[in-house]
Amino acid sequence: LFAAGASAQLKFVDAEQLGLVNKLGPTENRYHRVDTDKYDLTQAEANLLRMPAGMALVFRTNSSQIAVRTHYLNYSMVRHSTTGVSQTGYDLYIRKDGGWLYAGSNAPKNEDAELVLVRNMDDSEKECLLYLPLFDEVKTLEIGVDAGARIEAAPNPFRHRIVVIGSSITHGTGLSRPGMAYPAQLERATGFEFVNLGASGQCKMEQFFAHVAAACEADAFLFDSFSNPSAQQIEERLEPFVATIRAAHPTTPLIF
Repeated sequence: LFAAGASAQLKFVDAEQLGLVNKLGPTENRYHRVDTDKYDLTQAEANLLRMPAGMALVFRTNSSQIAVRTHYLNYSMVRHSTTGVSQTGYDLYIRKDGGWLYAGSNAPKNEDAELVLVRNMDDSEKECLLYLPLFDEVKTLEIGVDAGARIEAAPNPFRHRIVVIGSSITHGTGLSRPGMAYPAQLERATGFEFVNLGASGQCKMEQFFAHVAAACEADAFLFDSFSNPSAQQIEERLEPFVATIRAAHPTTPLIF
């Protein structure tokens, strides 16, 4: 179900109270992917890694409708190579018969808008997976449910932890909605947790990406690292890139 507009019967709760999956590690802003102050980054690289691409809230509710209200740090209506839903919007899935069923998506037409993602459901308990925007920086986020409904954090429904470092293909450029980035699709299909560290236009095996990987916990790494660099950059950077990660993760699979 797709629905637009808000309802007077909604109550909003701070999403800080709910579960969050596909996050690399702690950051001051919960919805940043990387603590960008720790690394020597260009402004463009820092901006990309502060976007919550791939991260998703996990929660349970018996509400008949689910909505979001967001305050963005860099809200923009400009759409270059992606849809509004993908850039600033949300993508909701509900678990049914062991799989994740698409439930609804929506994007704001102005900042701080209240967005209903789905309505007219029954009052049974639902396990929800809500993917955050791919290309905008989120400051605060609230989830709206029926005034009398329950909502609570759910545990991480995924096992194993695969960190994906890549280019715009990984980040999600050109997609219709946030849950269609390939790490998110693989996650729902396999039950494994995929952490999206795609950076559109970047990922040329820069050393800072290797240091980011070295500092995190992962059961495997997946690299989309040959899309953007030149042949010369690949020749010069591949071995040092691998060596930096291997020093911290001597046996973790590295999949290129």
